[in-house]
Amino acid sequence: MGMVPDMAARLRRHLPVAPVHGWLASLRQRQDWPQAPRARLREAAKYLARALCLPLLHTRYLRFVQSEPRMRACRRRDPRLLERHLHRFVNDGWRRRDRLRALLAHYRFALAKLPAPLFDAIYVEGGVPLGLLALKDGSELVLSLRPSIDKGCEGELGIQLEEIGGRTLYRIVFTVIDDGRALAVGCLQGPGGDDAREVVRELTRQMHGLRPKQLMLSLACAFARHAGIGRVLGIANRAHPLSRRRAGSFQADYDAFWTEQHGVAEAGGDWFALPLDAPRKSEAEVPSQHRAAFRRREALRVAAERILTDALGRAAPHADSAPQLAPRGAAPLMPFLPQEPAWIP
Repeated sequence: MGMVPDMAARLRRHLPVAPVHGWLASLRQRQDWPQAPRARLREAAKYLARALCLPLLHTRYLRFVQSEPRMRACRRRDPRLLERHLHRFVNDGWRRRDRLRALLAHYRFALAKLPAPLFDAIYVEGGVPLGLLALKDGSELVLSLRPSIDKGCEGELGIQLEEIGGRTLYRIVFTVIDDGRALAVGCLQGPGGDDAREVVRELTRQMHGLRPKQLMLSLACAFARHAGIGRVLGIANRAHPLSRRRAGSFQADYDAFWTEQHGVAEAGGDWFALPLDAPRKSEAEVPSQHRAAFRRREALRVAAERILTDALGRAAPHADSAPQLAPRGAAPLMPFLPQEPAWIP
């Protein structure tokens, strides 16, 4: 039972008094830890032991979180934010300091570039629907921005395609790294369950033959272009943080998809550099009998990208005052409050 006091004594030997207080404060309000006292004590001891491996950098990170009101609000919603860099995160080959740099880069980018109400809706309220995407049969899907999932290790911002009832069909998760110069995709995931293949097949049909995975990557690239981010990277199979832990059940073949999307392996094979604008056929290259479907596919992709970039370029509503989803047949964009764009790259 003396583990945490022992850790506190070690902290005082390694750090000045003020940082010690910051570290001890990071033990409070940890809803992500078990409620049982002994289990909480074990989690606290493990957290402090890991953090002591990079005491100065961790201290600076805690100061960053505490000094920014929006980051303090993020921390209240997601206490795991304080120690994401102490666990596997995005790239299995990263050291703790690499993970910490990535986290700092992402949140500095988000604070500087995202409209403040949109940042709050994502990271404080837990996500925001951006608009409705009309499908072939007249039904609609919701395009949303979501924060990292509970104890997530694949990235800090997710673009999701959801059914109006709430089921997530597809999501792409990424982190803005390298001081805002690169967007690193750590997850591209489709539906789960026994009917997953049938759901994907039907969704592709309803999207006029546009593969959902391609749409999600297009959205991530649209985000990067809109933000002035010059590079898009896709995580390789070998470097995915879950590939070794779930060796028997990890089924995603990222390498094959990135290669299909004209990605080029780099950084020793840990990443694939992807084109900001994916090569696409022109209408002239499509057989005449398929051109109508081609135009509908492109129109759907463009509509989805516009929903995303319009949201990034103007203030989003607070979650409590967000408009209700429009009925079928409504315009694909949700009625954001008319304001001047808060983010003009």
